[in-house]
Amino acid sequence: HYGGGVDRYPDQTAFLKQWIRQRGTPEGGVLSVLDAACGCGEGTYALARLLLGMGVAPDRFRVLGSSLEEIELFAARHAFFPHDQRRGEVLRSFTAPLFAAGAATSIGFVREDIREATGGAWDVILCNGILGGPFIHDRQTLERTIARLAARLAPGGLIVAADRFHEGWKRQVPAAVLEEMLRGAGLTVLTAGEGVAGIRP
Repeated sequence: HYGGGVDRYPDQTAFLKQWIRQRGTPEGGVLSVLDAACGCGEGTYALARLLLGMGVAPDRFRVLGSSLEEIELFAARHAFFPHDQRRGEVLRSFTAPLFAAGAATSIGFVREDIREATGGAWDVILCNGILGGPFIHDRQTLERTIARLAARLAPGGLIVAADRFHEGWKRQVPAAVLEEMLRGAGLTVLTAGEGVAGIRP
């Protein structure tokens, strides 16, 4: 209903690619990525494709998409959009190389409310299209949500968030406000090329 696509934020993707390349994958471990409020999963699969394309083997990464909406999770898990057959075909074609490479067990989807969720020690948290828009915009909820996301980062972990909200929402919650909240949650703000980013010291 709210749109989708596998490359909605190309500047953010370029930033992530550079950051992951510089940081590298955990020594002898698994790079863990959370796509918080993942919608129908296109961005989640795109993250996995990004890692695979960078030469990270499927057994060296874990990508998890989370959503509050069961219908989104169904669409994500099955690449099935009853209202848009073409969109499903595109996503199935996009995910085929992942499954051919054996990444099916490295990608998953769960139901959670990011305003309340806790736990995990994520190397990267992606949270696109949600912070400061029609769903989460009042200051108290935003601060609590960002603090909870920040607390779920591993030391040195990164959170990135971008959006395609219209200018009305951007005036109400400009990027500077989100960056202030990232700092308030104990993160160091980075220039991400698109949206906002913060790293846990």
